[in-house]
This record gives sequence, structure tokens and C-alpha cells, in this order.
Amino acid sequence: MRILFIVKMIDFIDPQGIMQLSAIAKANGHQTFLGILTRENVFKKIEKIKPRVIAYSATTGEHKYYLKINEEIKKRFPNIFAIMGGPHVTFYPECIYNSTLDAICIGEGDEAFLELLQRLERNEDISNIKNIATKEKRNDIRSFYSNLDNLPFPDRDIFYKTTEMGKFPIKSFMISRGCPYNCTYCFNQPFREMYKGKGSYLRRKSVGRSIDEIVYVKERYPIQFVKFYDDIFAYPNDAWLEDFCKEYKKKIKLPFHCLTRPDLFNEDMAGLLKEAGCVSISMSIEAANPYLRNEILKRNMDDEQIYKAFKICQEYKINTFANSILALPNSKIQDDIATVLMNIKCRVTFAEFPICHPYPGTPLGEFCRKNSIFDADYDKIHLSYMFESPLNCFTKREKKIQKNLSLLGTVVVWRPRLKNLILNYLIYIPNSIFYILAYILVKMYLIKTKIYPFRLKVSDFSELFFKGLRIDVFKHSAEV
Repeated sequence: MRILFIVKMIDFIDPQGIMQLSAIAKANGHQTFLGILTRENVFKKIEKIKPRVIAYSATTGEHKYYLKINEEIKKRFPNIFAIMGGPHVTFYPECIYNSTLDAICIGEGDEAFLELLQRLERNEDISNIKNIATKEKRNDIRSFYSNLDNLPFPDRDIFYKTTEMGKFPIKSFMISRGCPYNCTYCFNQPFREMYKGKGSYLRRKSVGRSIDEIVYVKERYPIQFVKFYDDIFAYPNDAWLEDFCKEYKKKIKLPFHCLTRPDLFNEDMAGLLKEAGCVSISMSIEAANPYLRNEILKRNMDDEQIYKAFKICQEYKINTFANSILALPNSKIQDDIATVLMNIKCRVTFAEFPICHPYPGTPLGEFCRKNSIFDADYDKIHLSYMFESPLNCFTKREKKIQKNLSLLGTVVVWRPRLKNLILNYLIYIPNSIFYILAYILVKMYLIKTKIYPFRLKVSDFSELFFKGLRIDVFKHSAEV
């Protein structure tokens, strides 16, 4: 059977979920294809390959593009079976009722998607498949997929052979699933509650399986830099991490980037990671105001832990990438400025300042809905959390300032001598395309030279730059 996965755009980040589902489908005799809305006429592609199933994986904000295109697809090809998975339908399954989707997949889809394909191929009833919901019935969810080593390697060919991602020198990997923390902006806590009693949430591939996957990609595609996309890659006092770093240094020998938390990071971890080839680490600060950070976001860490972690990175010459959230519910502009200043004090190498968006199912999203500072119209949410706040607790002027700070905060953390000019003046004047360009230029420079350093021919880099420019302009512009 033929399956067409449809995505909106290519953003140089390996879509691990689609790659994994495609690999599972292929391993069981199905054919998979890719359609990209911003690059091709998907209707012509459908006519050419004649898929039985069309599949989407959507975050909130992204979902509306897929629901809209699916309406037209179902008008032209009513016999195609359309399904959507991902965070949006998992935490807002009600969206199926006003859609032309045939089904949604709630939670992890490794087994559910395959069972669905098998039943469709045999023309059997799909109404009782666990994790699958239709307009008529919503089923229970099955237990977590416990042994990640049993999954096939993600199907990177579906993207690498048809887009520029194949020659892009950075390749992303996920060696675990789950996170034990309760940050309110994230889906991990409600996801754990949804699966309560259905197995261990935090799962890792074995060291050998993880190394084998990287070797497999390294032997088939150009790769200069490895990016680990796990929610938390490095924990303290971790025998798995010690073994992994030893094997990685021996068999992979490539610089890499990973994620952890400031309250977890210590000198032993820094030495271990640095010795293995770690060039940069992501550690989120989120907010300088302790109340916002620990009561609203439930980060549960103090200033001293944050400053100490970033100081250790400086001592071990590990570059840092920090996310901080602006425009938190009922916060003030001075809170956001303080967060930028904290990034400067931490000497963060590359700082990004996304704007708070109330995603469905998350504790923060529910807080905004219950306190009537967001009307729960998720179709209004921008695809990118870099766009202006959707919360009604801010004035239009405050939203413009927040958006300016989101852009120029990255610039001022890179060059603190611009602090007075930017924080006392520029963020208060009307937004300009020059702010977006300044942000993009600084971002691309720091990403290429400090966070994920790589080399490209001038012609290839020019192509990459302009594609990245178009994507970032879209992320910071009103959707049409």
C-alpha cells in the first residue's frame, strides 16, 4: 500500500516522527512518499503516485494548514484515507469533528499506525484500534513501546533523497523518549498522565543501538556535525552516558550538540561530554523572574544553579544555546528585559527568545484558558512561537515591544555593548524588517560558527542562507 506523508516545509530539522513511521511502514511491505506544500503541487503528486493513505504530523499552529489542504484533497480524492498524528491532535482530539480527517492518532503511533495500515489493506474494520480515534469513536491507548532498540532505524531516505537535507552537514538523532520534569509549557506532564499505568515514560536506546544508527547514517550521507534532539540527553551520575561517550569518541569522532538542564549540569558531565566531542549544549533559562520561572513555568531551579552551569561551560570551552520565554501570562516588559540581561550575565553564546504560546493540553495552556487570557481558538495560533503573543492580557503596544525584544534580544546577548541602544530605545520603536534581518544574520553566524559548526562551499551556503531567510521571515510575519 502507498502512503503519502505531507509536510508544510523543510526546516533543516530531521522530522523524527515521520521518519520512524515511514521506516515501520516500509519494513512491513508498504511504500512511502513525501509531499511538501510550499514546494510542489500535492494534487499532481497524488494523481501520480495514487496513495491509499495520506498522513500528517502536526503541532498546534501547523495543524490548520493540513486541515485546510485536506479539505481540498478529500473533495478531489474522496477515497483516500486521511489521518493526522502529533501533539495537536493528541491534546486537542476534538479538532477531528470539524475536519475532513478520517482518523487521528493519539499518543505514540509506532504500533497503532502499522495496525491501521494492515487493516485498511485487508479492508477490515478500524473502529477498535487502540490510539486511533474517528468521529464516531475514540479508543483507549496501548502501553508505551518499551524497547526502542526493536524499532527500525528512522527512514531518512524519505527526506534525504528528495530534498537538500541529504547534503546538509548537520544530522539529528533522538536516542530516548520522555522527560521526567514538569515544565508547564511542555506536553511531558500531561503525556505521562495520559499513559499512567502503561509502562515507563522515560526510555532510551542502548548505547550499541544508538552508535550503530549514527554509523549507519555516517556511511550513507555527508555528516560533519551531530545534533541530539532528546528533551534531556545528559543526566548526572549516568552510567549510560559514560559508556556512550566512550563509544562515541571511539567510533563516531564527530563534534556534537546536546540538551540538558542547568540544575543537572556539573563539572563531571562537562568533562565527560567535552572529551567525547561536545561543542555546544542547550540549557534553557526561560525567565529571570523567580516567580515566573518556578511558579508559572515549574522549572524549579534557582539563580545560582543557572549561573553556575553556564560558568562551567565557559571553563570547559563549551558553547551554549539558551531559550528563554517572553510574554508569560501577566508578566511585564521589565520582566522580559531582565531575562535578556540574565542571558548576558550568563554569557550565553546564542540566545533565543520565543514568545509564550498557550498550547492545548499543557498546564500553561490550560492556565491561560481557565483565566480567560486566551480564548482557546487554536486556529489563531501562529505556526511559529516566534510570532507575537496571542494572549489578551497584553496591549497591542506591549505585543510589538515583546516581538522586537524577541528579535533584538539575540543580537544584544551576542554584543552586550549594544545593550543601552537596544533595551532603552530600539525595542520601543515600530518593528522593522531590519530587526528580522539583524536577528537572522546573527543567528546564522552563531549557528554556523559556534553552536553547530560546519563547512560548506560558497554556492551551497548561499542556497542555505536564502532558504533559511525565507523560513525565518515567515516565522516572524503574519500568516496569510
